[in-house]
Amino acid sequence: MTTSVLITRHADNRYSARALALANVVASGASEAEAIAALRTTLAELHAHSHIVQVDVPLPTVPSDDPWLRTAGIWAHDPSWDAFQQAMAEYRAAIDAEHTDP
Repeated sequence: MTTSVLITRHADNRYSARALALANVVASGASEAEAIAALRTTLAELHAHSHIVQVDVPLPTVPSDDPWLRTAGIWAHDPSWDAFQQAMAEYRAAIDAEHTDP
């Protein structure tokens, strides 16, 4: 696994390494390499007893002022909808054929 790490040098000349994907996972060391090694160990220990799952979170519905949305879906159960779509496709094909250069 590869992860992005933020390395910070502190005033006392120590370094901290923070996993950007897990911002609360931080390790420190006397050198940059030591901080990275400590973070690598910490992440390996964390991954050894953890797993990732996907969770669906319902989003709140936000009312919209878009006037088109009031009519969205009104033809969803209309039995003539498919015939209308077919007629539109045929009409567009005929128009395209008229405007095609020979």
